[in-house]
Amino acid sequence: MRPAQAFVAGLLSCLLAAPASGDPPFWAGDGAERDPSPEQRQLIARSQLETGRSLLREGRTELAEAALRRGLQAEPENAALHRELARVLDVLGREAEAGRARARADELDPPPPPLPDAPIPGSFEGVLVVLVPPSGEGGAQRSPRGWPGGEVARTLENHVALRLPKARVVHADFESVPAARDWLGRQAPRLVISLRVDRVYCGNSIKDGPFGMAWLRAALEPRGGRGESTLSARSLVEEPRLPSGCRAEVTARALNVLLERPELVEALAAEAGSGSGSPQSWSRDSIRALFPGLGDRIEARLDEGAQLLAQGRIRAAAEVFREAAKLDAGDPAVRTYLHEAEATLALSAELSRQRGSRGSKQDPGELDPRFSESQRAALEARLVEERRRREELLAALAVLDEDSRLPDLRLLSALRPVSIRNTEAFGPALARSRAGGEVEARGAYAPGGSVIAVYYFPVGDALPVLREEDLNQDGSADRWIAYAGSHRAEIWEAGRDSGRPDLRLVFSGEGRRLARIEIDRDGNGSPERVFHYSGERLTAEARDTNGDGNLDTFDRLDPEGRIALREEDLDGDGSIDVRSLYDAGRLVRRELSQPIDG
Repeated sequence: MRPAQAFVAGLLSCLLAAPASGDPPFWAGDGAERDPSPEQRQLIARSQLETGRSLLREGRTELAEAALRRGLQAEPENAALHRELARVLDVLGREAEAGRARARADELDPPPPPLPDAPIPGSFEGVLVVLVPPSGEGGAQRSPRGWPGGEVARTLENHVALRLPKARVVHADFESVPAARDWLGRQAPRLVISLRVDRVYCGNSIKDGPFGMAWLRAALEPRGGRGESTLSARSLVEEPRLPSGCRAEVTARALNVLLERPELVEALAAEAGSGSGSPQSWSRDSIRALFPGLGDRIEARLDEGAQLLAQGRIRAAAEVFREAAKLDAGDPAVRTYLHEAEATLALSAELSRQRGSRGSKQDPGELDPRFSESQRAALEARLVEERRRREELLAALAVLDEDSRLPDLRLLSALRPVSIRNTEAFGPALARSRAGGEVEARGAYAPGGSVIAVYYFPVGDALPVLREEDLNQDGSADRWIAYAGSHRAEIWEAGRDSGRPDLRLVFSGEGRRLARIEIDRDGNGSPERVFHYSGERLTAEARDTNGDGNLDTFDRLDPEGRIALREEDLDGDGSIDVRSLYDAGRLVRRELSQPIDG
């Protein structure tokens, strides 16, 4: 046992009596060695704080007071001890003493600043804030009950009204993507912010005392439904002290963190999107992001249907998958399961007809457990082959439809492994660099057997880092898409037969917005021209004018696309030598940082 622990253990036997006012410390003895060190005082204070909390929980308030006062003898300026003592004194009815203890605690550990109530920057006209029901997954026992009633919902409504004045606040949830799309079309907002409470919890532990925490999630979708961002925020309050109560305080603090996120402030400041506000302008991805409960309900249907499939109840499983398709007919997993169930039904009906011709009656919606072993083996082999063929076809369709987001991982799992013929080629080398180690390749095949695309995965991982394609079908890859998580981050294209890219596109906004274009005509890795974009507008261009592999001329453009500033590095030393300023595209001033020879 360490000396500090031994010292504290030796004191436990004499900690049963409360010290009288003015008495010497309870550890006082004949020898100077009995005076504890600062580290030992901390151990004593911590031990007595936890003892006091435990005794208070058991209703033994007098002993709790004694323990806390012993802790204060060790550390008189321990705010947690003073605050816990105030709670004990409240229970004992000694309100004046409790007030002094609480004031001393606040003096040593000041309360957090009050919650902000000023509007955040931005325009709130046409902003729709949707409060969606809490998640039923994971934190179900700690989510607000009785939604949309209760203090958590009221807190969100009140603080949204303070921080986003003129924004409309509604409670909404929908049973299907079409229903949500129609509703959004009628509302015609320029920006939708959906808020979901994932968890709100307040507790009081012996170790930490009173505390509260909250997790919120938000999805931002402008009109036109491009899917800007999905954000989350949390708050952790160790000593909730606002009059509104713990649950209201942690909810409001998490909400304010969320409302002050740069992505949300930027979305509020942005102009309305180009969409018409009609139902058709809201994509299924946007709707699923705004109303995540749809995904929860679809997953529940898929799990139920999968269990029915495993039991051989094919007709019942197909009906459950049709219900899921009513929620979101475009969900790739729903389509996969529904096609599988319907194909199995057709196969079972064919087998039932064959058996019927031999005098046997079989419901084609149920797999007969009385099949012989050879019949069952043949049926299962056909089912496996049919499932494999269908999954590969659906994966190929998903690969062809891929835009800024990876296909569903369930579909990617159907891709077939392929060998990497040249490990030093651009694609495999780039994939290893992005994966930080070795990679494996899997291919998506068209029904005719040709390869549509090859995905490179870190070994053993389900998420690819790179997609490779041969667009002109000449046997050499000429397009590569790199991913950041499940979204595209960069695209390289080769315009020649060298297998090396001469064009690079860099994206932002979860792969939806073009941020930069690099042109490298000779494929040596050093671009000769770089174009910068912001919000789909060209804002700047850089060029290598002398072919030495270094960018030396840098143009900035005004909102009309005209040159506003040109900076030039004439001698290639990396420093700007000439700076030219333009007004409406016309040169108005030229500045030289040093004399130019010749």
